[in-house]
Amino acid sequence: MKIPHDALVVVADGGRLALFRNRGAPFAPQLELVEQEAIEFPRTSELAADRPGRAFESSGTRRSAYEETDLHDRAEEAFCRGVAERIVRLLPEAKAGVLLVAAPRALGVIRAALPAEARATLLGEVAKDYAGRNAAELGELLAKLAD
Repeated sequence: MKIPHDALVVVADGGRLALFRNRGAPFAPQLELVEQEAIEFPRTSELAADRPGRAFESSGTRRSAYEETDLHDRAEEAFCRGVAERIVRLLPEAKAGVLLVAAPRALGVIRAALPAEARATLLGEVAKDYAGRNAAELGELLAKLAD
């Protein structure tokens, strides 16, 4: 995959964000870690205060439980929306462009949160879960991807 010299590579999943800069050639990237962030989310059982609610039928004796909200998923989605905001702030200062690499589920949330003009200026999107990889390994994986 072609990654221009000095381009920024944003790698994310539901709880981790890493920002790299390509210091190598376009088809032989040498990535340098610029910044990284990781958030630990507590389990949903630790976030919830009580059991899910119950619904009673108006006739008869049937009862059923409401589906419990997964607070962990909501926290991951909020993190991904924050990544999208970060990309919007990075685009003006990234002269060589920004490549987005994210886990498929996270990529969907980030895509939905990015404005259309920001999505249009991205160098590309890679739907792979490469979060947590070091710079050398990530550079090799991206170099192997075909355009």
